Amino acid sequence: MLTQFIHLILLCYGATDGAGSLSGYPITGCIVWLLLSVLIVARLLPAYTNTRLAKKVVPPFFKTYNIFCFIIVTWIFLFFAVVNPVSYLPDFFSKTFPETTALLLAASLYMIFLKFFMASLYELLKPVLDERQEESDFLRARQTVAIIFFPPVICWTVFEDMGISKGMELISEIKTMAIAPIFLWMLYMLSPRLFNWAWKAEKPKSAELTERLMELAKKSETPMAGVKIWNTFREPIPNAAVAGLLSRFRYIYVTDYLLEEFSSSEAEAVIGHELGHLRLGHVATYLIYSIAMIILAIIAKSCLVIYFPLFYVHSELAYILEFIVFLPVFGITFTAMTRYSEKQADAFSCAITSNDDFISAMARLNSLVVKPPKWLPKWLMTHPEITERIKNAKNNEDFKISSLIMRAKVLRYSLLVVAVVLILVATTPAGIVMQWSNLYKAAQAGNCGLVMNLYNSLPEWLKDHPFVIEQMGKVTSDSSI
Repeated sequence: MLTQFIHLILLCYGATDGAGSLSGYPITGCIVWLLLSVLIVARLLPAYTNTRLAKKVVPPFFKTYNIFCFIIVTWIFLFFAVVNPVSYLPDFFSKTFPETTALLLAASLYMIFLKFFMASLYELLKPVLDERQEESDFLRARQTVAIIFFPPVICWTVFEDMGISKGMELISEIKTMAIAPIFLWMLYMLSPRLFNWAWKAEKPKSAELTERLMELAKKSETPMAGVKIWNTFREPIPNAAVAGLLSRFRYIYVTDYLLEEFSSSEAEAVIGHELGHLRLGHVATYLIYSIAMIILAIIAKSCLVIYFPLFYVHSELAYILEFIVFLPVFGITFTAMTRYSEKQADAFSCAITSNDDFISAMARLNSLVVKPPKWLPKWLMTHPEITERIKNAKNNEDFKISSLIMRAKVLRYSLLVVAVVLILVATTPAGIVMQWSNLYKAAQAGNCGLVMNLYNSLPEWLKDHPFVIEQMGKVTSDSSI
């Protein structure tokens, strides 16, 4: 699942942190980029498509799709690196909401290029697609990932832009991250609305289906608000999902393809797996984990800025280190946790349906889904391999829900303890950041007395920090004038 978002994550970093990194002749670069974009879309892309069609060789779906996506992202990144378009917009956009504007522009360019590139990809892959899938369906299916990804990210950048003060961007960013837990909770709360939009989810036409799945939810002791049909736009996606923190806004999502290709008992085994995630509290576990990782990020970034002044003077180093170190740490630990949770949810499904139904569903799933790319190591996969999941179901005849709930609680409470410890560890660097923030505000206001009081309250080793010297210099220069 995470691999679907890698190119969009790179796009976000390129549009915000990489903007202007290659700036030399921005106006000339913009003109050249636009002309080349027209050339690519109007000439090169159709020529490439016609050449491949003439050979009558259908390229591999996911490999070709990923190549197309990374080409789009690289091309947009080049535009931001050379031109830095946000800097040419009115101050309201370039200074008040710089990151939000950059992401809105990057997302818009991505959706525009996606339309043209996916039209060519549709022609290339048409022989292996569902004959009922039209070009508009194919494009809409490709847009689903972007619809799920961009709105939360752009909403977050609004919070960041509103909290960042010129002259202390890194410090403001650290302070803004403190509201991330609230933002995450809101995101989990509103996720059903986002999924409804991305998947064009609708109520099932069959009352019998709704009644049957709601009965399964009741059996698993997970109250639900209802059932939604997940529109795959003629994509072969045999899947299900459950979203929503509160039961009155929580829904079971089932793809139309799952209902078409799987028997009723097999489909219930797949849905039982998703209900297992809820019953075992995996949603809360992921939320606690996310909060713990945010606190860890606050500690890491605060300590870098405080104890290693080089990262304050050259703030781009902090962003580079964040990208190189933090993302892999997140990826490795998160995927390990999700693989464990998936095994638990599998066992839960076997307990509320049956081993045979689950094994049959997994076997059918194994024949339909595309295998993970060979280059992706197992320790970066969010799900165990299907053959391993079938083996686990065959080797365990007696799944006890009480035991699964206990193990899930142990993991959740362990993460909660880690989060509390991290909060305690964060108090020292967070306190220093708050002192710096007060010092910055006092210096901006020209309040010399308050600045001196705040300066004297700092530990001796902090008084030589570049940030403190910079603020003291502002007050000194203002006083001399």
